[in-house]
Amino acid sequence: MGTDLGSFDITIIGAGCIGSACARHLSQLCEKKICLIGPDEPDHPRSQDTERSVYGAHYDAGRITRILDPDLVWAKLAQRSIPRYVEVEEKSNMQFYTPSGYLGVVEEGTSYIDKVKECAKLLQVEFELLDHQQLKSKFPYFSFPPSCVGIYQPSQGGYINIRQHVIAQMTIAQKQGCTLIKEIVDRVDRDDRGQFKIVTEKGNYLYSGKVILATGAFTPFKKLLPDPPKQLDIELMKETVVKLQVKDKDLRDMKSMPAVIYFTGKDARYDCYILPPIRYDDGKFYIKIGHGLTGSDKLDDHQQVIEWYRNVESDNLVEVLVKTINRLMPTFEYGSVVTDHCVSTHTPSNHVMIGEVNEGVTVLTGGCSHAAKSADEIGHLGALTALSNDWSYDIPKSEFSVYFKQN
Repeated sequence: MGTDLGSFDITIIGAGCIGSACARHLSQLCEKKICLIGPDEPDHPRSQDTERSVYGAHYDAGRITRILDPDLVWAKLAQRSIPRYVEVEEKSNMQFYTPSGYLGVVEEGTSYIDKVKECAKLLQVEFELLDHQQLKSKFPYFSFPPSCVGIYQPSQGGYINIRQHVIAQMTIAQKQGCTLIKEIVDRVDRDDRGQFKIVTEKGNYLYSGKVILATGAFTPFKKLLPDPPKQLDIELMKETVVKLQVKDKDLRDMKSMPAVIYFTGKDARYDCYILPPIRYDDGKFYIKIGHGLTGSDKLDDHQQVIEWYRNVESDNLVEVLVKTINRLMPTFEYGSVVTDHCVSTHTPSNHVMIGEVNEGVTVLTGGCSHAAKSADEIGHLGALTALSNDWSYDIPKSEFSVYFKQN
């Protein structure tokens, strides 16, 4: 029969970086009964799983954070999230932010730099333009092509431990009265009273007056949108990362290394992001490199997504990423090489979807590979949307439109 887990005014389904931030803001903004429901990260290698149906994209210790961006919406969301990192760290007594700075590197003459400069000036963000010689002098461990230039954000940029960020948000939310349930939701139904009945995979259930869906890549594979069922127009993409062990002798030289995004302008296969040495759970320091979307494959069904998360062995992009590191950091003599996979969600607008899609159901999903650094403000927007239908935010609602697949 299952266990009745209680009744709530608002329930956030999905306890990742966006859902946890939404829970913190909701429990601060109102005195309603708030619930956050979502499973813990597995405490064993995902390759050993045979039954789990949901994973998260936040199982990592390093995600780039920056304000500089060619897209003004993403730049604004980041600018509002990053200053709150300190507050979240203090209230949770957890450290997750390393302000190592951010560096964007592109081929000289591309429109990218102009777009980033325009956004930076509108938002009054300090930056430095670096020519090839200045890049070489300031960051000697990199060897960018002579045709490259850089745009450097020395403050309010670097990286966050997104796993710790999620835990910190949940810790504060619970202190503020939010109930945390560590189960996987299987479906959402609406009963005769207009209440939502949320049923977990264990057969347990809870009731809620409103529901917020922050369920990421697994949104299409659960029955979460009642009245009538709908399918969000989100595209799921494979993400591969490679972590290369940094030997002790190199740590001192790389102490000032910023987080980097590199656009070749010629061969998009080698577009990438690189994070400075980060200590991982095994006690070792790694430099992490990931790719752009070019060459990444789409995922169409639940089983494909599950298998991608579980299979962290080498794939066709690992060779490209290692080759890229060898090109950009030719003096880096790395040790062991570790690969990992996750899944990113992409929307038609390239912005997160935020909006009420049925009476009492708010969608908060579609991070477009940008959401980790801006999750706090995205969660804040989700909380505001669930509390009121009046859009009073200074970014137009149309920038966060919700799209559905056409039958």
